Amino acid sequence: SGTYNNQYMVLDLKRIQLNKTIEDNALWVVEQIPSLVASGDQTPILRAGYWPSYNIPFYELVYNMSGYPAFAKKHGQKFSYQLAPRAKIFRRDQSKVQDLSSMKHLMLSNDYQHDPYSQGSPWNAICARGDLIEPKPKPKGCYDAKVSDLSMALALTSHALSGPTHQEQKPFRWSDNNFKSKHFGQPDLFNFDFVVMKPNL
Repeated sequence: SGTYNNQYMVLDLKRIQLNKTIEDNALWVVEQIPSLVASGDQTPILRAGYWPSYNIPFYELVYNMSGYPAFAKKHGQKFSYQLAPRAKIFRRDQSKVQDLSSMKHLMLSNDYQHDPYSQGSPWNAICARGDLIEPKPKPKGCYDAKVSDLSMALALTSHALSGPTHQEQKPFRWSDNNFKSKHFGQPDLFNFDFVVMKPNL
């Protein structure tokens, strides 16, 4: 629609094979803000090990037009692309991902009480928890996780978890909070495990 800020990562699985160099154009990254769409082949970054995404624009033009330079100057380097808390956490922990289980662990990580990169904030974690921010909690942040590997992706399959992380933190419970957000039809407690998601034809 051109009215939403977002980043899209498009992976061409035909250009990826195990134990072989990833072909050019395997990963395209698109960023959209009102009046601008920027895109490009980011396969070279993926070849170096991993592609992170953490709600700060990658493309300099999008970053600048979104007002991030002034915002980072006023509020600190945590709003810069390279020095954001989640950027630092991804850089430190990405090498620990060896299989699907360790990928799930990274994507659900929020150990803000002990992680120096989180700076004491549950918002500064891979799976942010706005409901844990004191003194003014908010019902926003990371509310699901989805992971896949190459063989699963080729079969259009992934593992998905609904709800905020409860890996290092207590599960989210609506009745523990005074949020005015509508949540009709939702369970009170979100303590779900991963489930397999695949197409049924």
